[in-house]
Amino acid sequence: MTAVPTRQQILALYRQHLSAARSFTAYNFREYFLRRTRDQFRAHLFPDSSEEAKSVHASASKLSNVATKNSGEVQALEPLSEERLVAFYEKMRDELKVLQRAAITNMMYSSDRLVVEDEQQKDWIIRAGPEGAGNDHLPNA
Repeated sequence: MTAVPTRQQILALYRQHLSAARSFTAYNFREYFLRRTRDQFRAHLFPDSSEEAKSVHASASKLSNVATKNSGEVQALEPLSEERLVAFYEKMRDELKVLQRAAITNMMYSSDRLVVEDEQQKDWIIRAGPEGAGNDHLPNA
C-alpha cells in the first residue's frame, strides 16, 4: 500500500495544479482549469464546506422523502479515509500530467489575447447604451 500523503504533499500538488492551469494561454481554458482545480480539491478534501457537497446534501434531503427501492441508503459525504485519500492523491497526480501536456499543446497554438485579459484594451470594449450597441453616437431625435 502506498503511504498516505501528508498535508504538505497535498498542498504542493494543489499549487502544481494551479500553476499548470495558469500556464494556459487561452483565457477560457485557463479560467476553466483554475475553477475546476479549486472545486475538485475542495469537494474531496473539505466535503462539508464545498458548494458541490452542499448541493449533494440538499438533493439527498429532498430525495430522502421519495419512496424508492433502496430507501434509507442516502449517504452523507464524510471526510476521506486513508485509502480514499491515497486514491485521490494518485488520481490528481495523473491528472496533473495530463493538464501539463494540455497546457504545452495550448501554448503551441496560442493566439492573440482577448480584450478582457488586457488592462490597456479594456477601454475599447463596446458597451451598449440605451438604444443598443453601436447607436450611442446617433443624435437623439
